[in-house]
Amino acid sequence: MAEGVPAPHLFRRLFHLASPVFLVYYWIPPDLGNPQTGLTREALLLLSAGTVLAVDLGRLALRIPVFGLRKYEAGRVSAFAWGTIGLALALALFPPLLVIPAFCGMAWIDPLCAWSRRTGRYPWLPAVAYALVFAFLTGGFGGLTILKVAALTAIATPLALLAEYPDIRVVDDDFLMTMVPLIALWPLLYPILALL
Repeated sequence: MAEGVPAPHLFRRLFHLASPVFLVYYWIPPDLGNPQTGLTREALLLLSAGTVLAVDLGRLALRIPVFGLRKYEAGRVSAFAWGTIGLALALALFPPLLVIPAFCGMAWIDPLCAWSRRTGRYPWLPAVAYALVFAFLTGGFGGLTILKVAALTAIATPLALLAEYPDIRVVDDDFLMTMVPLIALWPLLYPILALL
């Protein structure tokens, strides 16, 4: 464990950084590898998200303390649950071209935002980092010109940081940093791809 970093804080940061592993959803066969069952990866997504939400609601109802949660989360939906809601909606409603960079941006840059505020490097350091992550992952899809990647990145970056900035305890920034850029980019995606 890092010196001076409380274990719950370290756990939250590591979970954040590792959460893009859930994007493995895109590599799950749509019929889960067996068309005879009638089960789909969307059903698996719904089951997974529903389980996380049920556990979080049970935690709230029974007032069970959970390792890694902040004190103010004791009486509200947790950041883990908000992140799950955001990812589930993203996977269900938006194309991978937008979801993968937006979700990775949230997962990797949100912890950087907190650190950069404490060290006086906010907002320029998270803005540059988010832009690099978003551009690299968007460009990794191939077939996109630098201008298209730049346009998508230029829209997503300020929106993600604006979504992260306010301290809104009702809706967690894990949800907002994923959904705000996606909602804004979705109607602009096809004009950008067609015109640039």
